[in-house]
Amino acid sequence: MMLRGVALATVLTCAAGGAWAADPPVSAACMAPIPPGAADPVPRDVHFHVNGSSRLISITLCIASNTALPLQGAAANVGLFSADGVLINYAGQSYSNVQPLTNPGTEGPKLLLMYGVAIEVDPKYGQHFSPDTVVALSTVACTKAAPDCAPAAAQTQTFLLPVQIDDDLPGGKK
Repeated sequence: MMLRGVALATVLTCAAGGAWAADPPVSAACMAPIPPGAADPVPRDVHFHVNGSSRLISITLCIASNTALPLQGAAANVGLFSADGVLINYAGQSYSNVQPLTNPGTEGPKLLLMYGVAIEVDPKYGQHFSPDTVVALSTVACTKAAPDCAPAAAQTQTFLLPVQIDDDLPGGKK
């Protein structure tokens, strides 16, 4: 699902020890423990991947959960704000049937969803973005393991998160 801009989404699911050679390594921020009483699931490690000559910005983040049951559905909308806090654009992506990690560690999350979407940004903003973003996360957890997922009540939360701006797309500055 895309709200505005160009949709390019890729689901990267990972199983501990079973990542494909083409998959990027999972960041320590994604795999960090979720403290007791904290929001769960939670979006983490937000990156805006830019290229100085392109109107396209790739947005990546991860969604982590302590729950070892699948998510029937997960959707995240990410805002892109200018340096002075004005909303420039936003994009969203939804996923279904998100499975928990095969062999999760004892300390980190039990479920991890790698999120990716691309969005078009008017060049007049010069890729000078706010250091923070707003992520709206909606999920429906399963109350039973697959394939017998009985959906729990839908959950929606909004998060103000820091953003890492990476000039790492092909053709970008080195």
